[in-house]
Amino acid sequence: MSDISAMKQQSFPIPSFEEWKQEVEKSLKGKPFEKLYSTTYENITIKPIYTRQDIESLAHVEQYPGFPGYVRGTKPNGYIREPWKVSQEISASSPTEWNEIVKHDLERGQTEIHIVLERLGFPVTSVDDIEAMFSGISLDKYSLRIDAGAQSLSFLALLAAYLQKQQIPFDAVRGTIGMDPVGALAEKGQLSTPLAALYDVMADVTKWTKENMQGVKTVIVRGEPYHNGGANAVQELAFAFATAVEYIRACLDRGLVIDAIAPQIHFSFAIGSNFFMEIAKLRAARLVWSNIVQAFGGSESSQKIAMHARTSYFTKTVYDPYVNMLRATAEAFAATIGGADSLHVSPFDEAIGRADEFSRRIARNTQLILLEEAHIANVIDPAGGSYYVETLTAQVAEEAWKLFQQIEEKGGIVKALQDGFIQAEVENVAEQRRNNVKKRKEKIVGTNFYANLAEEPVQKANENDEKQLSSLTLNEENVAQLQAGFGEKRWIETAIFMAVRRATAQEIEAALKADEASVSVKPIKQWRLAEPFEQLRKASEAHLEKHGARPTVHLINIGSIPNYKARADFITGFFEAGGIAVEKSKGVHSAEEAVSEAINAGGTHYVICGSDESYADIVPAIAKAFKQEKPNAKLYVAGKQPADVEQTFIEAGVDGFIHIGSNCYETIVSFMKEMGVALDV
Repeated sequence: MSDISAMKQQSFPIPSFEEWKQEVEKSLKGKPFEKLYSTTYENITIKPIYTRQDIESLAHVEQYPGFPGYVRGTKPNGYIREPWKVSQEISASSPTEWNEIVKHDLERGQTEIHIVLERLGFPVTSVDDIEAMFSGISLDKYSLRIDAGAQSLSFLALLAAYLQKQQIPFDAVRGTIGMDPVGALAEKGQLSTPLAALYDVMADVTKWTKENMQGVKTVIVRGEPYHNGGANAVQELAFAFATAVEYIRACLDRGLVIDAIAPQIHFSFAIGSNFFMEIAKLRAARLVWSNIVQAFGGSESSQKIAMHARTSYFTKTVYDPYVNMLRATAEAFAATIGGADSLHVSPFDEAIGRADEFSRRIARNTQLILLEEAHIANVIDPAGGSYYVETLTAQVAEEAWKLFQQIEEKGGIVKALQDGFIQAEVENVAEQRRNNVKKRKEKIVGTNFYANLAEEPVQKANENDEKQLSSLTLNEENVAQLQAGFGEKRWIETAIFMAVRRATAQEIEAALKADEASVSVKPIKQWRLAEPFEQLRKASEAHLEKHGARPTVHLINIGSIPNYKARADFITGFFEAGGIAVEKSKGVHSAEEAVSEAINAGGTHYVICGSDESYADIVPAIAKAFKQEKPNAKLYVAGKQPADVEQTFIEAGVDGFIHIGSNCYETIVSFMKEMGVALDV
């Protein structure tokens, strides 16, 4: 027993950084130590190890959660007393179907009602629609999160009219009913209503809710339009904060004070696949926002950021979609570790079509498992104190602040969008991402790596999500009365008054439109990382359906299995990523045997696979004989060779080389064009 007690009192000596580095350099066997460093899309250098020395100069590290700066959280107890809200976005084909789905999901763990009007699946036109949607749902029990798009006036007016009809107090409603005109502008490129008018509405709605719906936030600032365009974490933060400052200034100009507008803003960030970067992004967001509101003279309470998180649409795939469950789980984990106030986990079939009961359940239960089984809510700021995360948080905050200031110098977010600065910044990173995916430096399991050409696709019923609004007839008298009230700067009061009298959302929106032209910009293209290879897979499938066979590459394997297997497997995975079938062969031991196999195969594109040692004599012989027998066929060699060897092979008839440094996407596109595959399907 005494020996055990003595052992407990002992500790291992702490090695110095230099001692650790010496041991690492030994294991590298001559490779430079700098090889262990990497650079992110944010242009931040990631070191192989972080120590206490890295955080000694950081001001926020010793801070407790719940204190100004708020890096470690806006609440002293984190999630312990109040976990994040399970805020799954729900869509349907009709108000009644939506009502049934919401009731079903609320009974099974969802804690916030979440609507994105643009993706709802049906138009919310009248008070009758609101009544059908919320029938039997106690609004005092659940918070709302309504992303209304460019303007929230019409939905809020219909909801208020419904509450009056049901004799439900306005102050029973809590959550967010928010508008984000600049986010809509960045995403779509234009708005139907001038920004000045939308800012008028924003200020008026904010004043009205402060008096009538104190628990409701009225402004949403979305980072998703930039994230889904390919932006990095620093850009998403900087553009979101520049947007928020635009809204603050607009509301200040319309008579509000900073402590009235700042707490009304609810941010929404997408959570991507770089786990620690996304944790650092949310922690940095709290610090930067605190500094911004403080600069406007806001109180400590107003400096607290409200953040919704959404697992990334950008990272999800159509093929092998069940892997999306793993992607969403890791992203949700990062969001909760980072301290999001509410979370939407994207269903695994999000990129394919509207979620069904199964995919909604898996997404919702992902959150519940993190909460109830992983016990994340039991630890306050789990990342706090990590040398790596604290350093990364400070770096992200610093870079986001620099970019934010750059936007301010250009005249703000709207001017920067009009000048194309934002779009160029996003496209620069997006192009890096595209190239890395095409070269398979960035791996997408099931798409550009480990593609399964035999997989059964997830079937979705054909759904028409187009909102048939053009056929709705506007009551011109209602529009005129609305315009008269709006002209007197009574937006929300007029809209509610007319909604009670059966005015529709479309009539409210029509009354908001002005003769003056609204701002227009180049939209930020929304896309997903997997799309380039998904397009190739679709082209291959269309070719299969039309011709009865996929485009095919044939292998010429040299020697025994151990000699060619590694490169044969590499080539198989390389081409299957684009939907090209790979026809394998047994190993051959002579040029004559190789050419005979090729002739019998009857293909158009061939790849020789073997070891570098086996290539020396046999490849030139195969190439010469092959080109004599099949002059129009293409012959490639697997593996990078020295320049002089490549030249010798080319002179013998080899058309090219495929190796780990090859651009997989461009190579497959070239092959498909030569094979006559239609790429524009």
